[in-house]
Order: sequence, then C-alpha cells, then structure tokens
Amino acid sequence: MFGAACYALTQCLYLIAVLLLVQCLRLLWKHPFPANAPKLVSGYPLLGALQFFSDRNGFCRISKAASPSGNYSYYLGRHRMVGLCGPQGRKVFFESQDLDVDEGVAVLLPFVNLVEASNDPSSDTHTAYLRSTLRTRLLRTQSLEFVPHTIGTYITATLNHIEAEGLIDPFPEMNLYYTQSTMAVLGVEKVARSPELSRKIGELLGLLEGTFSATDIVIPWLLNPSHLRTVIGVARLYVMLWQIIGNQKMEQQQQPLSHKQESENVGILQDLITKGRSMRAMLQANSPTVTSWMLIMLATNTHWMARVRQELNQVVSKHRKDGESADQVLQGLGVSTWEHEFPLLHACLLETVRLVLGLVTIRKNISPNDIPIGDKGEVIPSGAYATYDLQEVFQDPAIYPDPQRWDPGRFLSDRAEHMKEYLAFCGFGAGRRKCRECASYIYHDSIF
Repeated sequence: MFGAACYALTQCLYLIAVLLLVQCLRLLWKHPFPANAPKLVSGYPLLGALQFFSDRNGFCRISKAASPSGNYSYYLGRHRMVGLCGPQGRKVFFESQDLDVDEGVAVLLPFVNLVEASNDPSSDTHTAYLRSTLRTRLLRTQSLEFVPHTIGTYITATLNHIEAEGLIDPFPEMNLYYTQSTMAVLGVEKVARSPELSRKIGELLGLLEGTFSATDIVIPWLLNPSHLRTVIGVARLYVMLWQIIGNQKMEQQQQPLSHKQESENVGILQDLITKGRSMRAMLQANSPTVTSWMLIMLATNTHWMARVRQELNQVVSKHRKDGESADQVLQGLGVSTWEHEFPLLHACLLETVRLVLGLVTIRKNISPNDIPIGDKGEVIPSGAYATYDLQEVFQDPAIYPDPQRWDPGRFLSDRAEHMKEYLAFCGFGAGRRKCRECASYIYHDSIF
C-alpha cells in the first residue's frame, strides 16, 4: 500500500513537472509586436516586465519617460501589453468600444471566469448580458427611488453600532454595511438581514484582492498552491449565493399570481430572478474603500467637515416638513436631490477617488483590427491588452497642484481643476461607462 502511494505521488509530481516544462517552453515563444506598436520595454524571457508585479505605478512611470511618444509595449508572460498615456491615450482607453473590461480583468484573475459558461454575449451567463440588463434598469432614474428606503434599516443599524462603539475602524464597518446594503438593493434579503452571512460574503470577496503575481505567469492557476484558498473561496461564494437565490426563486414561484407583479421597489437581483435569469450572471461585488477613506479625510479636516455639515443642514432645512427629524428628512430624499443638491459632498467623493485610487487598469482589444492611438501612428494590436496608470493624471501637478493634498475644492465650479484636460478625472463617470448611479449611492451612504 505504501509503495503504491509513493508511486502515485511520484507520477503526480512527474506530471506537474512536465506541465511546468511545457508552460515554460510556451512562454519562451512570444507573438511579436507589429512595427507600428509603441516602443518595446525590455523584460525577462519567461516573465516579461518583472517590475510590473512589484511596482506597477513605478514601472508605468519609468516606461513612459523612456518612450518618445510616452506610450510603450511590454510582455507579461506571453501576453502583449500596451501602456497608454496622455490625453490621446486616455481617450482611446476609456472610449474605444473594442477595448473590453471583462477580458482585461481575466488576465489578472483567470479563475473568476469559471462561472462564465458562454462566449455568446447574448447569453444570460455572459457578463455583457448582465451589464446590459442592469444598465437598462439603472439608467431609469425612477428605478433608483427605492434605494434610500431599502437601505434605511442598515444605515440605522450601522449608526447605532458606531454610536455604541465610540471609536471604530471604518474599513470593516463599511465593508459590512456595504455588503448588507448592496445585497438589500439586489434583493438578497437573507444575506442583507444577517450580519454573519454578510461578513462571510465580504470575507470571500476579499480573497480576490492581491492574487496576481509573477508566479501566475509560469505556473497555471490550477497548479498554483497560492491560489488554492482563493479558488475554494470563489467556489464557496458561488455555492452560497446559488443556494440562497435558488431558494428565493422557488419562493417567488410559489407565491400567488397577484404577488408576482413587478413594483418599483423590487430589488435589481430579485428582478433578474423573477424573470428567470441564470444564477451565474449575478456574481457582482462592491467596495467600501472609497467611502471609508472619505470618512477618514473628513474626520481629520475640520474645515471641510464644517462645510459639508453646513451643506447638509441647508438641504435638511429646505426639504423638512413639520415635525420631521433630520434622519427622516434625509431618508425621504429622492435620487434627484442626492445627485444635484450636495456639490460639496460630491467634490469630497471625487477628491477621495483621485487620491486613493492609484490603479493600473487593463482592457483587451477584442476586435480583429489594430486600434490606432490618437494621431501618433501607433497601435494597440488585435488581441493585445491596453493598460493605463490612473496616477499619471491623478498625480499630475500641472492638473492638480500639490497632488498629495486632499482638497475637495479642486472639483468645485470656481476651480474645476478636473476640466483642465480631457478626461483629467478617470473615476466615476469617465468615458463610455458612466457610473453616476454608483456615485450618488456612495455619497448617500456617506452622509448617514
């Protein structure tokens, strides 16, 4: 028995070694860039641009400085990457219909696509189908009117907990609140009403952060032991939500016909369930990071805290009816009020995004043709990935003087620093994929 076990283990290790050897041989051959691609950054034979894994922002900054046009080409393993910069690069990156966000994310988190069963964009298991369905629902402003009422219970519970604690760490508190409120808006009431389930969902989603490293280029993710915990977490998240939503779907089917009529207050996810959409198209996440940092910035800046409170009091006074408390007034405000009557709070949100969102974002050219980069004569090859370092514009002192300082006044109408260049602000609302609903949702939560 022991000998058989040793033999099986030896064969398994031999198979893994062969697979790794084959992978290394594949990585040694790289599809060349065309002659009109941006200047190529030298890299290592197997891994390509190794610095990208340890210091992405630094790599982008150095590569931009070394290229005559500012754009640059590099390899991550076998993947061809094109780094974009400047107003023309931003315009292409954020507005080209041929640069796909979902395919870009897949290069960093390949195992997430385990739940993608179809390559057909019209299929309900495809991310594009979910995005189209949610966009149709969310772009109708009246569809968002249920949000303040739906999340009111969780706002109250969070405030009561903060008051009882006195001193809090906003990150875990906002993570719990965001999970609960997001699940409530999506219609998954069982998760929303349970702090334990909400914490578990938040923990499982947190496993997706920081999982991409240089070893992922050489070792296939199925054989990479560092991904084992993440893969198990994704599977548990999927099974948990599948069971909860499946039970909710059966409950909907068992209800009398008179109870199945769609109302304005039905959750978005529940709406998809009621209409029979696939479970696999519903795994989406939200992040409380921006809200947490904005609370910290306001708590440490008495000037802006006082101005935001003054704005809040003015809105409450304007909309207050006889006998209403401030909380009652705020919970009764419509989406249009949240979007248009809190310019200071909106400026705080945008400035927080500018200061803390230092990502290098990735998209893939899914078209059969090369994509021109402005009028520079350079292209993003078909099948290649495009990257853009948000710090290039967010930390540019020519656009945002003293860029390390948190100053919401940059986004007020009398200064409007974000209007100095095209797409000088690449956060909510940039390019073709507008997120005004997400923005109003975030600063609605921040007030409470």
